[in-house]
Amino acid sequence: MKPSGASGRRVGETPATQSRSGEKPSSALLPPSTAIRSRFRNITQQPQLARGTKRFLADDSPDGILSLKPSSSQLSWLNSHETPIRAGNLGAPLVDTILRPQRLFSFGSPTSDTKTSPARSILESTQRGTEYVGRIEALRREAERAKFELQQVELEREKDRDEALQIKQKLEHSLLEQTKRVEKLERERKWLVEQEDRLEEQRKAIESEQAVQRQKYERKIDKITEAAYELQERLQTAKQQLHTTQSEHAKQLLDQQERLAAAERTIAELQVQKNGEARVDTALQYTVDSLRKDVEAKDRDIADLQQQLQRLSGSDEPASPSQTRIVRLERDLQEQCNYIRAIEQQNKQLRAESRRLSELAASYEQERETRVSLEAKVQRLEAQQCGYAAMEAQIKAMEQEREQWARVFQGADPSPKDETAASSPYAVAKLVASQRQTIQTLEAKVETLQAEVEAAAKQAQKAASDVDQHRQERQRLEQDLAAEKQQTFRLKNTCQHAEREAAFLRDQLHSYDSEEASLMKGNYDEQKAERIRQLEAFIDEQRSWIASTDQGTPHADSGVSKALLQSYREDAEQKQKELEAAKHEYELLMKRFEELEQETARLEHQVGAGLGYNPRTTRVLQLIDNPAARDFAIRSEKLTALTAENQALLERIRQLEQSGGAQPAVSSGDAEDTQSPFFHTIDNLRTENQSLTKQLEDSAKLISRLKREWKKKVAELREVVYAVLGYRVDFLSNGSVRFTSMYAANVDQSFVFTSGDGDQGVMNLLGGGSKSYLQGLRNDICYWVQERGSIPGFMATITLQNFEAKA
Repeated sequence: MKPSGASGRRVGETPATQSRSGEKPSSALLPPSTAIRSRFRNITQQPQLARGTKRFLADDSPDGILSLKPSSSQLSWLNSHETPIRAGNLGAPLVDTILRPQRLFSFGSPTSDTKTSPARSILESTQRGTEYVGRIEALRREAERAKFELQQVELEREKDRDEALQIKQKLEHSLLEQTKRVEKLERERKWLVEQEDRLEEQRKAIESEQAVQRQKYERKIDKITEAAYELQERLQTAKQQLHTTQSEHAKQLLDQQERLAAAERTIAELQVQKNGEARVDTALQYTVDSLRKDVEAKDRDIADLQQQLQRLSGSDEPASPSQTRIVRLERDLQEQCNYIRAIEQQNKQLRAESRRLSELAASYEQERETRVSLEAKVQRLEAQQCGYAAMEAQIKAMEQEREQWARVFQGADPSPKDETAASSPYAVAKLVASQRQTIQTLEAKVETLQAEVEAAAKQAQKAASDVDQHRQERQRLEQDLAAEKQQTFRLKNTCQHAEREAAFLRDQLHSYDSEEASLMKGNYDEQKAERIRQLEAFIDEQRSWIASTDQGTPHADSGVSKALLQSYREDAEQKQKELEAAKHEYELLMKRFEELEQETARLEHQVGAGLGYNPRTTRVLQLIDNPAARDFAIRSEKLTALTAENQALLERIRQLEQSGGAQPAVSSGDAEDTQSPFFHTIDNLRTENQSLTKQLEDSAKLISRLKREWKKKVAELREVVYAVLGYRVDFLSNGSVRFTSMYAANVDQSFVFTSGDGDQGVMNLLGGGSKSYLQGLRNDICYWVQERGSIPGFMATITLQNFEAKA
């Protein structure tokens, strides 16, 4: 790191030595104060040489000491370090000030020159440079402070970014869950569609088979009918032959008796044949009737199959309400919880009584150790006897309570086989936990279905709004098209009127030309007439081009508008189809929701009636280390410890009573026996301390869980307030609350509310704003807060103003 003011030189090196060594000095300018101080130090430290009555400064030029002529290297070096501030302070350039000798002091009278000396000017410039350095240091501190504030802002921004990232991850996680849920519903829908397709295929197969059978029977009926027709035709033919034979042989009746007999035989044979054919007709009619009955039976089977298909395709049964059962179950659970709390309160009271008795035993121990007098011992023994009687009463009460518990559990489950349930509340706790878990599962299912139904409803509303928007856009375009057509019609009328006027003017010009040609032959200008004809031809050409353009433009505009309307119409139809699909999906979800509600009601009925448990197929497993057994073991252990302690104390009292006030000589074993009851007390206290420590740890875990739930609920509350009321709520570390509107023009613009003493608070505006905004804010504060006393009205007004400004 190079020192300031040295311009990159080494220690002890001067500009002259630097120029001698061949190194090129730096062209960067030094700060004025630093350069002046270094130059003044060089001037004051350079050797001085007396010359007559004056003293001159010796320079450090490469030409040697006392060289008054500056060299080229000195000039270049001095010119590179010259600054306007230095030149203004010294009143002369560095070349004249340093390289030329100046008179600093004289032995005689002062000189006539009234100009300030270079040393004083250097000192003054040094002082000014020091002031500049102080100002620069102050500015540097301000810059560092601003940099620190900028870092704080960046840290806050980073924290907000992390929170946004966490929110994004949560949203992605919820989106993934919703996607999985939708995929599950899609799989169920596909399965239902496949089932419907399979049933449809079965129905089609049955219908095709029925059609084939019908065709087969129809063919058989057709064949029988054709045979009957053939027999009828043959009968008609035979009758005709008989009539012809009778008519031919009537005239030859006498001559042809034999032929008549033969004809009669033929008639008889034909009659026999006719009778046989009649019997065949009867048999065929019976066959037709049986086939008709078979067809009717098949039709009935088809009708039954169609009814079954309709029942399988969809059955809409109203869901039975289950709110009453849930309320009843919650009431029962509440009663059980109250009963358990009462028992726990009683246990706490007993524990406090036991603790009080332990303290009383400790006081007895202290009195035994003091042994001030025999009378005090007797009184203490009487008090101990009273305490022991109370403890015995407590023990009896606890035994009675235990018997009551046993009777309660035996009354809840009187089966003699289940001894564990009769001796512990595990069955009740297990039933309550299972019912609670079932209720939570059903509530989760209901919430999931409600969320899906709401999503489908929102999607349907969005599709309907899109359809309405496209319909409005189409109406607007049709109105624009009508306006354009009217404008086109007006322009066409204007053009026709202008053409008629131009034709009229052209006729007038031609009349003027003809009159001039006929009447004023000498003044007729042929070039002017030619130019007029050229202009008229140009106008006609431009008019024809405009007409062709006008003819093509409406068609193009109409084509574009028709294409645009067609695209909007197709888009509207597509949106309508999407809306119908969303409605259909919504109906399917509602059906699924009703089915799940029915399933929920059925499960609730099973839970309430106890029908879900089948002892033949279900086996209940109980853990050895269950909560009930653990509680019973703890109570048993405490009771045993207290009993041992009481027995030891009673034995000690008995020994004292037998001693009769005399101090017996005891051995070491007896001493150990006398100290044993207090050991029991210490053990009991240690056990109780361990239990309390465990309870404290459990309470710490519970507090941590409650904190997590509280943070979760606070985050949900902030999200709800932000989504419903439009304000982001931030709880600051100093107890203040910051409200930031979602429609605020500046992100940093917010209101901070701080509560004080006497139901009074302070509202501060952070982020500032323009003068008009602050004036309007001041008016709103005067109207809503000071006059009306309504802070919610003020916040709502700010929200509306920000929304209107943003819109």
